[in-house]
Amino acid sequence: MPEVSPDRLWSQRLIAGDEGALREAYREHGPAVLGLAVRILGTLEGQAEDVMQDVFVQLWEKPDRFDPSRGRLRSYLLAMTHSRAVERVRAEDSQRRRLEVAGRQPVDPAPADPTRALTADDSRAAVQRVLADLPPDQRIAIEMAYYGGLSYRDVAVALAEPEGTVRYRIRAGMQKMRAALQAAEVSP
Repeated sequence: MPEVSPDRLWSQRLIAGDEGALREAYREHGPAVLGLAVRILGTLEGQAEDVMQDVFVQLWEKPDRFDPSRGRLRSYLLAMTHSRAVERVRAEDSQRRRLEVAGRQPVDPAPADPTRALTADDSRAAVQRVLADLPPDQRIAIEMAYYGGLSYRDVAVALAEPEGTVRYRIRAGMQKMRAALQAAEVSP
């Protein structure tokens, strides 16, 4: 009987929801994933760790996307890392260019539109209601990040929680808010 490759075993275990398989894959391939992200992102502070986390979250959430018959898990993870890191570099460049262009534009105050002001007030109130309905751990993380202007890392430090946990809470909370606002037919 032929021996089953470690990659095929990881794939089977991940698809079955085995957290131990994810930990093993992380221990085995995490340093290479982080190293590639650091090389691509260079001085973009904290971005390499974010890319690494995104890659392993993707592996956990969609393990069936890895096909061991098409290649090794390491290659799959590094290809995903490369793609995500390049996306971040491009996004940073794009944002920098937009800010430079916006900084050169004259500012014309828009005339007050009573209808727009009322709509904005209604939307703001709906967002506040939906936010208040979130579980406290998600609500607090979102408030600190979006209203407090803190980065994910700063929120994690302030809450003494792992950054990955904070990212998950914010993402899950935002998804719940989006669904609740759409159900209430409010456009945030």
